[in-house]
Amino acid sequence: MGETVPVAYTAFDGTEVRADALKLKIIKKKVGSANDIARLAAPKGVQMLYNAMRVGPRLILRSAFELLRANMVTRVISVVVLLAIDKFSLIRGRISFKQFVINVTLALMLLVGGTAGWVLGSHALSLILESLVLGILAGIVGAGILSALLSIIVNKIIHLFVTDDTEDMLGIYSKTFAFLASKHRLNNQEIEATKENIAMCKQLIQDLFTQENKEEFANTTLMPHIKEQYDMRGQEEEQ
Repeated sequence: MGETVPVAYTAFDGTEVRADALKLKIIKKKVGSANDIARLAAPKGVQMLYNAMRVGPRLILRSAFELLRANMVTRVISVVVLLAIDKFSLIRGRISFKQFVINVTLALMLLVGGTAGWVLGSHALSLILESLVLGILAGIVGAGILSALLSIIVNKIIHLFVTDDTEDMLGIYSKTFAFLASKHRLNNQEIEATKENIAMCKQLIQDLFTQENKEEFANTTLMPHIKEQYDMRGQEEEQ
């Protein structure tokens, strides 16, 4: 049997509000449907096919050699650029040193995973099929898959021991939200409506991180939305 979620408080209408209902989450942007993506990708796919037929196999093979030679350099440059951006953010106070270390670790895992995936993918297929083009394609796929898997695994391991800036700021928002909701005894329906109005996003997280008094800023940000629901309740009672 699963653990019972504790009741945080009793709302104004006598209903119980559980603690998990008071936790705020980042609202992710909705991705277009598969049909929308297909419509966007189809013209580009046709263009790529046309270009491949027009330039001929010799130029395609030459491009493959250039890709093979530049792939490692490209990955290194990408990591350096990412770290430079993070370093700049650290200096400006937009991320913590803890977050910087996490970002450095994940960037290195992308480099290691991408390189290992490239080598393993290209060599594995070349042992089966003696095809340079297919070997390069296998290397690209292998680099993408292994770097992604390694990053996911390392990210999960890191979060077993430390929390990142987003989790820390979200925790402050949630704690403030829970206090304000309890103070005004919002019911579950009012809580969900308030969450939709807040629309917690990355920008709100970033804004909170840069504040000296984070609790006060969180209170100032959330209070108007709480008050809106409280005022609406009063108007309904008057009718």
